[in-house]
Amino acid sequence: MKKIFLTLVLFFGISVSSSIHAYADEIATDESGAEQISNESLSDEVIDSLTIDDFVKAYEISSSDEAFKDLSEDDQNLYMIKLYNDIYEAKSYRVTARYLPSAYENLNSAEKKLVKSYPAQAAQVYTASSLATKRTNALYKNGLHNGNGDAFRHTYWNSEMTTMLAGYGSSFNPSNGKTNAKRWADAHEENKNQPANEKQMDLFNNNVGRSIVNKKYSSKDLEKKALAKVDAGSCRRIVNNKVVATTKAR
Repeated sequence: MKKIFLTLVLFFGISVSSSIHAYADEIATDESGAEQISNESLSDEVIDSLTIDDFVKAYEISSSDEAFKDLSEDDQNLYMIKLYNDIYEAKSYRVTARYLPSAYENLNSAEKKLVKSYPAQAAQVYTASSLATKRTNALYKNGLHNGNGDAFRHTYWNSEMTTMLAGYGSSFNPSNGKTNAKRWADAHEENKNQPANEKQMDLFNNNVGRSIVNKKYSSKDLEKKALAKVDAGSCRRIVNNKVVATTKAR
């Protein structure tokens, strides 16, 4: 697998510097008449095959490429579409189940639409989610579902997501980050099977997380600020089916 991604890194380092528009290939047909994957769009099959590790790896590749940061949003999306499709084609098998963090479960239709519309942001969103899940598991022994741990995960995820989606360097804009993060967080809550009180709790904690970001903070600082919000009772959890303030219990 390492060889595959090393190849991808080298490939993108050369291709992006020459012309990102080379990725915008039309759907081609091989000699057998089979339709090939389009490099200007993402199919449901490709999206369904991507695991959380794939999104994280795509983020690592793009964020380590200095040329990527200078691309326009449209060209960043083309870059990521090509990368996702190459990851899909590099697999020796097709994954039909998605292995996203416990905070996500499976992508709903609203989230799928966002992955197709904002493929570059998707890598950042799921990288932030992966980090939030790992830190929650490290910090909380209890309350991982509807408790303090759950509140921290959503709060920290949204703070990280807002930061990642706010732009690079001098173009960093917390307002843009909050708008982008809210779009993804709201889409995640579009689940008809989710209890109303859980949706209320999640939306509240998501908003708290986004509100933390008024400038560029490190991941360590975001974690501390999210923990402080939970400990101070500024976030929400569920007790006896009622949405109540969080506590310091971990």
